[in-house]
Amino acid sequence: MAQAPHLLIRILASATVTANFAGKIVRDVMNKGDLGIVDKGKNDLQTEADRSAQLCIIGSLSRQFPKITIIGEEGTSTCHCPEEWITTTSDPEVLSLSCPEQY
Repeated sequence: MAQAPHLLIRILASATVTANFAGKIVRDVMNKGDLGIVDKGKNDLQTEADRSAQLCIIGSLSRQFPKITIIGEEGTSTCHCPEEWITTTSDPEVLSLSCPEQY
């Protein structure tokens, strides 16, 4: 019987799909032309793309791994992530990898 992939491999496989989708969200914001810039402080700007990508990443990984701790650059995300931004799939190529024994 095949053994389930190691937790780190499952997180990496999910994060790969989620990062690709977050990249699509960023490209969509860029193509829209209005970056929705917020000035967080001296030399610290935040765009709609930043906020949206982080919501997607935190929402998706938290859905699949409820006990995961995620620290994001844009602060604590308490806003609801739109359901269409939630990814729940894993990259099958990453899932086929082996985790080094020390992990």
